[in-house]
Amino acid sequence: MFKFKKSLERVNRVSNDEDRSFFKLRLDRNEKIFSFNQKYKKKFSKYVEKLDLNLYPNFNKTYIKLSKYIKFDRKNILITEGVSGAIKSILDSTLIEKKTEIIVPKPSFALYNIYSKIYDLKVKSYNYDKNLNLKKNDIFKLVSKNTSIVFITFPNIPVEGDIDLVFIKKLAKFLDKKKILLVIDEVYFPFNPSSSIKLVKQFKNLVVMRSFSKAFGLAGARIGFIVSEQSKIKVFSNTRGGYETNMLSATAINFVLDNYSLTKKYMNEVKNGFKFLKKKLKELKIDYYGGTNSNFIFINFRDKFFAKKIFTKLKQNKIAVRYGYPKPFDKGILLTGCPPKEMKIFFSVFIKIF
Repeated sequence: MFKFKKSLERVNRVSNDEDRSFFKLRLDRNEKIFSFNQKYKKKFSKYVEKLDLNLYPNFNKTYIKLSKYIKFDRKNILITEGVSGAIKSILDSTLIEKKTEIIVPKPSFALYNIYSKIYDLKVKSYNYDKNLNLKKNDIFKLVSKNTSIVFITFPNIPVEGDIDLVFIKKLAKFLDKKKILLVIDEVYFPFNPSSSIKLVKQFKNLVVMRSFSKAFGLAGARIGFIVSEQSKIKVFSNTRGGYETNMLSATAINFVLDNYSLTKKYMNEVKNGFKFLKKKLKELKIDYYGGTNSNFIFINFRDKFFAKKIFTKLKQNKIAVRYGYPKPFDKGILLTGCPPKEMKIFFSVFIKIF
């Protein structure tokens, strides 16, 4: 008799069908807020024109470019459906028993919580204190004989946290002795120039996940990759569908890697946008966190009712930001970084509300 997995029946997921077209500024999802300009759209179209979409995918060219970009052998890399696909491949590869545990930051990327329910995993979390400092050292206390994987987002969201390579090395060494996998989510690289990717050669229990959604502006292409030792990549690869992705998404990777100056220019514009905003927030004596190693900034009003009012008024003015995080983040809003021109538009509306 056919039955659904009970763990899946407990999951409540919604499709991304919200109409956001009426917003003049979409600063709520940490996306690149504008598309390629006409010059680069024309350039990209030439890449697409060369595709034979009637044929099944061949990603050899993309793997070669990616291998050269991160300076790793092709056998150390697996292309995935964004970081979400990378997490899924890792969990699909994991032997999950009744008591299997994973450790994740809280709050963080929503799919950690969703996948834990889908795979019926026990979750332990390291949180933030009342001063919005990530209690990263709690990880050492949370580890038990049932721990299989520790996930770290580098940086985390909604507040970046103070995780650094010194801490990652210390944790990797501790977990390696216990044969526990350490998975580093570097979705905001290269906004965060500090990467743990070189440590893959030093620690066999280390896995690094990256995405082309943030700095590269390819959120709609749903593309990312995993880097780890070859034996692990071989197992992760066995969990893929017929192919890692599709040729349109792979071609988008080829394009942004061939035109890396476009990504560097965008990141510089976002940094300048944050520079303007931080100066204004300091003048108003408003607390903020982030905008350093990521493309987002958390603005803390220290009052959840005021934060909700700001969020609602911004929405009425066709500006989308993120609100509704659990304590202690219920007293602020999260804002996607953007160039100075767009940031000034945001601030002109914000200051009138404030």
